[in-house]
Amino acid sequence: MFKFKRTIFTFLLVFGLTATLMGNEWADTYFPNKIGSSWVYVNEDGDEITRYAVEGEEIDGTTYRAFTYEPAIDDWEKYQYAVHPYLYQVGEEWITFLVGDEIEQATKSILEKKLDEAVVLMQEQIAGQLPPEVTIDFDFDVDPQAQDLFYLFPIPIAYNEEWVAMHLDIKVDMTMDVQGAPTELPEELKTITSNTSIEETGVILGTESVETEAGTFDDCLIIEYKTKTTTETDLPPEIQQMIPEQQTNEATTTLWLAPNVGIVKFRSENENTDDVATLELTNYEIIPDESESEEKE
Repeated sequence: MFKFKRTIFTFLLVFGLTATLMGNEWADTYFPNKIGSSWVYVNEDGDEITRYAVEGEEIDGTTYRAFTYEPAIDDWEKYQYAVHPYLYQVGEEWITFLVGDEIEQATKSILEKKLDEAVVLMQEQIAGQLPPEVTIDFDFDVDPQAQDLFYLFPIPIAYNEEWVAMHLDIKVDMTMDVQGAPTELPEELKTITSNTSIEETGVILGTESVETEAGTFDDCLIIEYKTKTTTETDLPPEIQQMIPEQQTNEATTTLWLAPNVGIVKFRSENENTDDVATLELTNYEIIPDESESEEKE
């Protein structure tokens, strides 16, 4: 009996280790990272960006693989965390991108720009409606808080099983400073707070062939991410009842990953706008592992 139990234990141990190795191998197949490998993409504007696999780094005891980009991604409006990671990890359960800081920087930069544009527009609209001695200045404070990791897909790969890929909370405080008015602005209207919650869920839909300028790739994983954005604004009751309590917005991002190549196509679109962001692979070079080179020889 003891021998039988020991045999079962050994089988389970070997099976567990084999499953883990197969899971990591499968993940590496869809996300190769040999240093020196490169991928050239073209975006929706026809601009090229090249990604290079480079030496990784260790942060707080965790080892991450790394990419670099040429030209450098310095326009946050073009930054897409689902395809522009600098550091990432192939773990035992997930492929994750370490992109929390970049998401926060991009969110803050984009929102501040849009809010500045909105302030200019508001000031132009009210300029002719106020006495010349009355001025209104607006100030915004944007505070985004994102989770550190973006969960690209699980290991082993499971189809049609949804997971939370990313969560982001954004707090915006708008402060109005009114000078020269005959009556003081109520305190509850001087600062208005808006809280936005963004949650992105992912699901692997299956596989399909994908045609790109770099060629046709079979058995590509199709990963779809759904982003739901909900905003609540802190307003006085008499004003709050005049507008909807929440504003909800949804967007869809789709990734196609080819075996032994990685991301070959990307598309992101918002249901409430005509904005569409895309990337498509045009050229690539995957450096083979030494073991693969030896086998070919």
